[in-house]
Amino acid sequence: MKKLHVCEPHAFYLRLKTKIIRTMKVTMVLLWMGMMTAYANTKAQVRMNIDLIRGNLPDLFQQIQKQSDYLIIYKDDFIKLNRYEELNLKLNNKTIKEILDKALKESGLTYTVSGRQIVIFAKERTENSIQDSLLTIRGRVYDTHEPPSALPGVSIRIKGSATGATTDGDGYFTIKAKKGDVLVFSMISFLSFEYTVVKADRSLNVSLKENVSALNEIVVVGMNEQQKKHIASSLATLNVKSNIEGKPITTLSQSLQGGVTGINVSQGSGLPGGDAATIKIRGISTLGNSDPLVLVDGIPMDMNHIDPVTVESVTVLKDAAAAASYGSRGANGVIVVTTKRGVAGEIAITYDGYYGVQRSSTLPETVDAPTYMRMYNEASFNNNPTNALPFTQEQIDNTRNGMDPVANPTLAYANTNWLDMLIDNAAPITSNSLSLSGGSNIARFALTGNYTYQKGIIPLSDMKRFNIRANTTISLSDKFQVNLDLLAIRRNTQQPNRPSASGNTGNRLLEDMYRVPPTVIPKFPLKDGRVFYGQHVDIVNPLAYAEVGGTRAFEFGQTSINLQPRWEMAKGLNLRGQFSFRLNSDVSRDTRENFNHFDYFTGNLLRTWTLQRATTLARTTYYYVGTTLDYTLNINDHRIFALAGYSQEETNSGSWDVFSMVSGYAKLNYSYKDRYLLEGTVRTDGSSRFGPGNKFGVFPSVALGWNLHNENFLAGSKIINNLKLRASYGKLGNDNIGLYKYQTLINSSSGVETTYGNPNITWESVNMLDIGLDLGLLKNNKLELTFDYYDKKTNDIILFPVLPLVGGFEADVPVNAGEVSNKGWEASVNYNERIGEHLSLSFRPGLSYNKNEVLKLRGGSIISPTVITQVGSSINSIYGYKTNGLLQQSDFDGNGQPLIPVLPNAKPGDIKYLDLNNDNVIGAEDQGVIGNPIPRLNYFANLRVAYKNLDVEALFQGVGNNDAVLYGMFAQPLDFSADGGIPTTYYADHYWTPERTDARFPRLSIAPANNKVSSDFWFQNAAYLRVKFVQLGYNFKPLMAKRLGVSAIRAYFNAQNPFTFTSVKITDPESRGYQWTYGIVKLYTIGFNVKF
Repeated sequence: MKKLHVCEPHAFYLRLKTKIIRTMKVTMVLLWMGMMTAYANTKAQVRMNIDLIRGNLPDLFQQIQKQSDYLIIYKDDFIKLNRYEELNLKLNNKTIKEILDKALKESGLTYTVSGRQIVIFAKERTENSIQDSLLTIRGRVYDTHEPPSALPGVSIRIKGSATGATTDGDGYFTIKAKKGDVLVFSMISFLSFEYTVVKADRSLNVSLKENVSALNEIVVVGMNEQQKKHIASSLATLNVKSNIEGKPITTLSQSLQGGVTGINVSQGSGLPGGDAATIKIRGISTLGNSDPLVLVDGIPMDMNHIDPVTVESVTVLKDAAAAASYGSRGANGVIVVTTKRGVAGEIAITYDGYYGVQRSSTLPETVDAPTYMRMYNEASFNNNPTNALPFTQEQIDNTRNGMDPVANPTLAYANTNWLDMLIDNAAPITSNSLSLSGGSNIARFALTGNYTYQKGIIPLSDMKRFNIRANTTISLSDKFQVNLDLLAIRRNTQQPNRPSASGNTGNRLLEDMYRVPPTVIPKFPLKDGRVFYGQHVDIVNPLAYAEVGGTRAFEFGQTSINLQPRWEMAKGLNLRGQFSFRLNSDVSRDTRENFNHFDYFTGNLLRTWTLQRATTLARTTYYYVGTTLDYTLNINDHRIFALAGYSQEETNSGSWDVFSMVSGYAKLNYSYKDRYLLEGTVRTDGSSRFGPGNKFGVFPSVALGWNLHNENFLAGSKIINNLKLRASYGKLGNDNIGLYKYQTLINSSSGVETTYGNPNITWESVNMLDIGLDLGLLKNNKLELTFDYYDKKTNDIILFPVLPLVGGFEADVPVNAGEVSNKGWEASVNYNERIGEHLSLSFRPGLSYNKNEVLKLRGGSIISPTVITQVGSSINSIYGYKTNGLLQQSDFDGNGQPLIPVLPNAKPGDIKYLDLNNDNVIGAEDQGVIGNPIPRLNYFANLRVAYKNLDVEALFQGVGNNDAVLYGMFAQPLDFSADGGIPTTYYADHYWTPERTDARFPRLSIAPANNKVSSDFWFQNAAYLRVKFVQLGYNFKPLMAKRLGVSAIRAYFNAQNPFTFTSVKITDPESRGYQWTYGIVKLYTIGFNVKF
C-alpha cells in the first residue's frame, strides 16, 4: 500500500520560524490548492465499486488507490482509534467523494483533495460537537440479595479519565460518556464491575456482588442459608468454577468425583444415557439403598437430568447435624444443588458449548484368527486328548496367509477383528447452552436452554437431551417476593436391540464382539439379491445386529414447576412457602424389521427375526407442599436463628405404588460473639411405608462450635486467621425400604398367603458422631485445612432371613435385625497464591478413609455364589476360596494322582485351592471372605496455574487398595460351556503351559469347571491414580472480543481420562465388570464460553 507518514516538526525547529515565514507558507499553500481545485474536482468524479467486508479504513484506502491514480496521505495517529474498528461497505458506481463522505462520517476525520493527493486529517472539534457525541446514561445500582436493594454511594467513573459520578441515596446515577467508554462501578465491600458503553445505551441497571471472605461466605444448608462462620456441622461445598464451569460433563454426578472429601464417587460406564456416577457419602450404611438424598432448589430429583451450566452451587451435608433438617431422607447424606437466578441489571446473553470425540479406554484387544485357532486346538486337547482337533494346521496356515474363506470354505477361515470393525473410536459428543438473565428490582429471570448429543462407541447407541429451565423472581413489594421455576427435560437414548437374560440389553452387542470367534465371516457377498451374515453355532454375529437387528429406544420426559413465595413479616421474621409438582414419563420402544437368515452355501433358512414393535409406558407424579417460619435476632453479642416448618409430599408411580410422607421440624442456631456456636435440630417424619404404630420417627441432633480465632489470645495473629473446632451428634432415619413391606400379600390364583408382611418393622436409624477442625492460615486465608473424624452406626437394618419353604413362604419376611458401622476421617487442603501481577496458583488436595463393618445380622450370614455379608466384614465382601497360584507337575505323582487336596479332575495348570480346615478335601468349608471390592481410601488433587489470560488446570483422582475380580470371557475365554469367547492378547501371552509355569492364567480348556469357582486367584489390586482431566484455557483480550462483536470469549481444550496408572490388566480399575461392560471413555473436547 502507498502511504506517506507526516512527521511532526521538532519543537526546536518551530521556535526558529517567525510569524512572517509561517504566514507566507500558508498563503502559498492556499494559492496552490486554489489553482488545483478545478483539476481535483474533475478527477474526483471518477466512479468505482467498493466491496469491503469486516475491513478498516486502511483497507478502504487501498481499494481506492487500486482503482484510481490518487495517493492517499494520512497520519497513523489520526486513525489509530478507527483503523481497527470494523468497516463494512458495499458501494457500486460511486465517486470518491461519495465513498469518503460515507466512510468518514462518524470517524472524527475529514479530507481534502489536492491534485492527485487526498489528505486525511482530524476534524477540529468544537465544544458543542464533543457534547453532541456524548451519551447521557441514567441508571440504578443494586446488590445481588433477594429482593435486591439499591446501593447508595457507588462510585462510577470512566476508565482512564477523571470523569465520574456517584449513586444517590436511592441508588440512581447519571453520567455522560461516549460509545466505547468503559464505566467502572466500585464500592467498599463489593467487587468492582466494568461495563462498556454502546451507542444504544440510555438507561442502565447494574448489580454488584459482595466481596465476602471465606468465613462470611453464604452456604446453603438444611432449609436455609448460613454464613460459614456460624456453622458448627460438617459440610463441604463443591468448587463449581473448577469442577463444573467450562467442563465437558454430561451428568452433574461426574463433577463430584475429585471435588469433595468424604464421598466415594464411581463412574462405571461411559454409555450415552448411562454414564451417571454412583455416590456414597461416608460409606454404605445399609443393605438396601444407600444413595444420598439429592435436592435441586429444595426438591428431590435426579441430579443427572439437569444441565450442569445452570448450577450455581453444590453443598454436601455429611454429618447428622447438617442433614437433620431432612430427617429420614438424609440418612445417607444430602446433596443440595441450587440453580442460577437472575440479578437486577442489563440482560446478559451467554453461550456455553463444546464439541469432542470419544474413544474407548478399557476395551482389551483380542487375538487374530490364526492365534485363536491354535489356542482353541490347545484347549480342546487339554480337555480331551483323544478328540480330533477343531482346526488343521493347513487351515491355520491358509487363514494366516489370507486365503479367501468364501471361495475356500473348507480350507480357510475369516480373520475378523470385531472391535476394529464396529467400535467407533472417534464418536462425537456436543453440548450447546444458551442463557439469558437479567431484570430489575421488580422482576428478574434466568432462562437457559441446552441441547446435548452423544454418540456411543458401539453401533446404534446415542443420547439426545434437551433441557430448558426458566427461573423467575418477582418482587410484589419490598416485603413480598415469589420465585417461580419451570423445568422441562426430554432425553432420548438408543441402544442396539440385543436382549439378554442377564439384563445387559444393548451392551450384549459388545459381549458378542468378545464371544463370536474371529473365524466367522461378518457378511457374505450378495447372492440372489439376499444379504447373508456369518453365524457362530446359534449366535448371529454382531455386524448383523448392528445392521438389521433393530434398536431399543428409551424416551424420558420431565416437566416440573416450583413455586416459592417469601414474606418478610417483620424485621428478621420470614414466612416461606413451597409448592412443587413434577411429572415424569418413561417410554421404551423395541423396534426390528422382519429378516430371514439363510445359510450362504446351502440356502437353508437358519432363523427368522420377526417384525417387532413393542412399547412400554410408565408415568410418575410427585408433589410437595411445605412452609417454614424463620426468625433472626441480633442483640449485642448474641445472634439467634430459629426455624420451624411443616411439609407433606406424595409420589405416585401408577397402580398401587403410592408413597407419602408428612414432616415437622424445628431448628435453633445460637452464636455468642461469633465465638461459641450451638445448633439444635429435631424432625419428625411420618411414612406410609410402615404400619400403624410405627409410621412416625423422631430424629434429633446437636452441634457445637468454637471459633478460637475470635478469642483474645489469638487476636492480631498474622498466621492464624481462622480456627474452628466442631463436634456434632445426631440421629437420622431411613425408610427407603420399598413399599408395603408391613403387609401380607395373597396369591390371586390360590388365595394362599404367600408373601408375609411384618407390621412391626420400623425405621432404620443412623447415629453419627463427628469431630472436626477448620484452619485458615496466612493472609486472606491463603492456606485452608479441614479435618473430620466420624463414627456412623446404622441400627435396625431391615433384613430378609431365609424361612423354610415347608411353612408355605414364597418370600422372606422383613425384620429389623442388622447393624452396620462406618468409621473414618477426611482431610482437605486449599492453597491459593498470587505471584506478582499476572501469575496465580491454586492447589486443592483431599483425602478420605472409611472402614465399613457389619456388627449384627440376625439369621446368620447372607451368601450368594460370589458375595457374602457377615458379621466382622464389610457389606458385600467377596466370597470364595483362597488360592496359592497354579498346580504344577510336582503336585502330582508319576501316575498323575494329586499329592495335595484338589478339586475333582484337577490337572497341572489348574488353580491350586487351599485346604483351610485341613480335612484334606477342598470343599465348601474352605470358602469364606476373601476380599473387599470397596476402596477404603479415596483421594484427589486439583491444580490450577494461570498467567495473564492463559490457564492450565488438572484434576487427579484415585483410590487405594481394593479387590477387582476378573470375570466371564476375560477369565475363561474359550469356555464353550458358556458360549465361548476370544482370548485377549494379554491372556494369550500369560496362560500356563508346561514351558511357562509362572503364568498369570490357568491352562487353556474348553470346559474349565474347576477354574471357574470364585477365588482370590482372579483378584487384581484395583488401586489407581487417574488424570481425570487436563484443560488448557484462554481468555481473549477485550479488544479481540470487541472486534468479534462480543464482550468476552473464553476457549479451552480438555482431555478427559487421558491417563490411568494402575496394575489392573484387561479391564478398567474403576468400571471393572464383564465382557459386556462399556467402561469409561477418553474424551477430547474444544469448547467456548461467549458473553454477548
